[in-house]
Amino acid sequence: MLGPGLVTGASDDDPSGIATYAQAGAQYGFGLLWTALVTLPLMMAIQEICDRMALATGKTLGELARAHFSRWARACIGTLIVALVVAITLNIAADLVAIGSGMHLLHAGPAWLWALIAGAGITALILLGGFTKIQLVFKLLCLSLLSYVVVLFFAHVPWTTVGMSTLVPHITWSKGYLTLLVGVLGTTIRTW
Repeated sequence: MLGPGLVTGASDDDPSGIATYAQAGAQYGFGLLWTALVTLPLMMAIQEICDRMALATGKTLGELARAHFSRWARACIGTLIVALVVAITLNIAADLVAIGSGMHLLHAGPAWLWALIAGAGITALILLGGFTKIQLVFKLLCLSLLSYVVVLFFAHVPWTTVGMSTLVPHITWSKGYLTLLVGVLGTTIRTW
């Protein structure tokens, strides 16, 4: 079966992330493809740091913060955690809206209904299913990522343009481009 590395790697392909990447491609073609070379090492470094801290100490990030920071610093960290919870809540809402919008694009019904169904389904899975069941569902959902490979056989990809756009940044100093650049970087790195 699929390993945990695939599930971890696929975690960046959440509905709001896919919507952001689709918008970037629709508006700027391959113009933001270079960000993949910037974000990949950052994601790898963050994951590696977290893994090494856990392996070396046997403690969670919260336990390490409690042991190494003063009361004032822990209060600041607590404030940042509250902000993070708000951001994650908004991200979950964006994911549910993206699911609903995707189903609406498929003419399957109103977006709000599918967002509600997705939210209820995920909540039921979390409350009623154990970790093993949730892991199995996520692994099965990872199989949908194979569609990216299948699309390559049907799309006419200009590989020279893809290569140049990946290796050479093409930054446009416009509000729309910079806003979408922040969105792409944020949706890619915030997961990690």
